[in-house]
Amino acid sequence: LSPQLFKLFDKGGRTLALRHEMTTPIARVVGSRLKDAPLPLKLSYISSVFRSEQSQMGRQCEFYQAGVELIGSASAAADAEVLALAIQSLLRSGLKKFQVCLGQVEFAAGIMEQYRISEDDQQTLKDALEQHDLVAYDAAIDELPLAAAAKKNLRQLPVLSGGEEVLTKAYSLALGEKSRRALDNLSAVYRLLAAYGVERFVRFDLGLIRDFSYYTGMVFEVYTAGLGFPLAGGGRYDHMLSDFGCACPATGFALGIERVLLALEKQNLVPPAD
Repeated sequence: LSPQLFKLFDKGGRTLALRHEMTTPIARVVGSRLKDAPLPLKLSYISSVFRSEQSQMGRQCEFYQAGVELIGSASAAADAEVLALAIQSLLRSGLKKFQVCLGQVEFAAGIMEQYRISEDDQQTLKDALEQHDLVAYDAAIDELPLAAAAKKNLRQLPVLSGGEEVLTKAYSLALGEKSRRALDNLSAVYRLLAAYGVERFVRFDLGLIRDFSYYTGMVFEVYTAGLGFPLAGGGRYDHMLSDFGCACPATGFALGIERVLLALEKQNLVPPAD
């Protein structure tokens, strides 16, 4: 079980846990009560969640999330739709300045696979990327039996961030089909975000790996000045629903309500009355 879970025991000695995110419970509902519903499904929620971690500003053990899950579409259009909705949600909250960091987990995975890095070593590298621990990431690369050129390319992963020019640079590093397919998807998502008129909020971060293992494609996090943690985040999770008997693709996001309110307070903004 995740170390973030609050664990309890019932009278029969069974281990229980408070929900620490909402995507898995929604996938369970879709696999049971909504398995015969026409696709795609567009579901939304507002709910409290619980995580066992040290409390500090913006990081409470109990907090509220609002989110959306789009289930049944594997297209870049679905990814762009949830991303555009996340951006519009933050704009409607009253925030004006924030940035979406957009990546895709298959890009980093594909780069590691093209150098035939073992699964254990891949996990070590991914853990360091997820924790933004560049010292541990560099140390792990040093231990790999790879040529200097391969190690140099791996070290570029955490710093591949910026505008569209980043994708051009990334294509030169991507030798395998998986990583190139990831870049193709990000390009398509970005074009659709431009059609929505929200591309100005987006920058690419190809070293982004979120802290849930179920993500399979596009991932993103939203940041604003003055806060060292994301206001919102999400991504594609195409394999989770098969665990609940309803194999179909899905993508979505959640935003932290208390974090958004804190950002508004720090920027001296007032939420709209409606």
